[in-house]
Amino acid sequence: MSGLAQITCVQGNFVSGSDRNFDQQRDKEIFTFLQSRGIKLFPQDGTGIGAEIDEVIISGAIEDDNPDLKRAREFALPVVRRAELLARLFNSARGIAVAGTSGKSTITAMAAKVMDEACLDPTVINGAIISEYKSPGRLGNVKLGNSHFMLIETDESDGSLVKFYPEIGILANISKDHKPLPELIKIFSRFIENIKNDVIVNGECPFSREISALIPPERVLTFGFTPESGVRAEEVILTASGSTFKVQETLFSLPVPGKHNVANALAAIALGIKLKIPLGTIKQALKMFRGVERRLSLVGETSGIKIFDDFSHNAAKIAAALETLKLMGSRLIVIYQPHGFGPTNLIKEELIATFNLALRKTDMVILLDIFYVGGTTEKTISSAELVREICVPQAENLKDREQVVDQVTASAQSGDVVVVMGARDNSLTSVAHKILRSLKNKTQLFSMKK
Repeated sequence: MSGLAQITCVQGNFVSGSDRNFDQQRDKEIFTFLQSRGIKLFPQDGTGIGAEIDEVIISGAIEDDNPDLKRAREFALPVVRRAELLARLFNSARGIAVAGTSGKSTITAMAAKVMDEACLDPTVINGAIISEYKSPGRLGNVKLGNSHFMLIETDESDGSLVKFYPEIGILANISKDHKPLPELIKIFSRFIENIKNDVIVNGECPFSREISALIPPERVLTFGFTPESGVRAEEVILTASGSTFKVQETLFSLPVPGKHNVANALAAIALGIKLKIPLGTIKQALKMFRGVERRLSLVGETSGIKIFDDFSHNAAKIAAALETLKLMGSRLIVIYQPHGFGPTNLIKEELIATFNLALRKTDMVILLDIFYVGGTTEKTISSAELVREICVPQAENLKDREQVVDQVTASAQSGDVVVVMGARDNSLTSVAHKILRSLKNKTQLFSMKK
């Protein structure tokens, strides 16, 4: 929503809006930035809606009894869903859409870097903040380009993916998240059918491969690690600071760690190939890639303890993050906040299985209470319920964040890796910073006593 607000404002429209997080004094940096761009913010109580408004744009999280929505109906104002406005902008451009359950934001950011390096200057709308784009004058999740290209991250959670008709489409992977697998496969199948020209598919994902069979093979380019992949990573070396690998005898160096990020880079390379960008240019772009905020972002290090901030919230993302973090140190201390009662209930078994498979007996996991910002939902699951089924000796549910900071500070030792994980709640970043500060204070106090 903030990305669309920025784009439509830059296009010369008067833009205003409301947000529960604004009412609750969350994400102050984002809202301060939007106000500095001339976007007026109102409480979500209907006071921002008047007859002078041309359209009311709503996210998929807005309930029918929302005060702003009720007020819009009183004035008989057109109500447009977020995806419909984005599709309106996107379908009139040379659209490149990135889809899939995991990795979309990073693939979009990598693809943007590759296209910028090739001077294609796309308009970019991403679901996360691209470090390359963040500055005092830019929030970082949007860039207004000067070409006909538009590159976007799409969203399958509300089914809106089917509204987009890209010239080139990227399908990263499919796993259970937001909706049951049969529903997701149906949505992603429609997305593939809507692609006008080239289809780029993760050859490692059986569901993505199955869906891509709907398209003539000459239009499909797969990426992955197997010989069958059209864009294949060979001689892969994974380290704590990044990866190296070869594609078509060209050696790539990626400054973000994890095999999953090599796969994300392969998707961006495949797009570059389809856009006829030389491999040397793609290589240079990825070598300088600065990452995406809250995607295994290193908050800091003290006394041999590394602290990371990460957006992972579904089973596939958590598994990829934990495997990567194991490269960083000897023991993991994981603080995880489940995202929403509905999503958590849907993927409960997968979450439990992921933690049980990925974590070692020496690792430690703390679950915060399930993230909730209001609205109507059935609270039929709890973090305490999840903890009871996680087979790690040091697993518990703590409700108070200060208690979490104290617990980690008391437990962490040199060689440990601490990660704060969870989606949609940017205040989790502050938890990671508090842990870092507390660990530094502990070190200083120990030094003084010595």
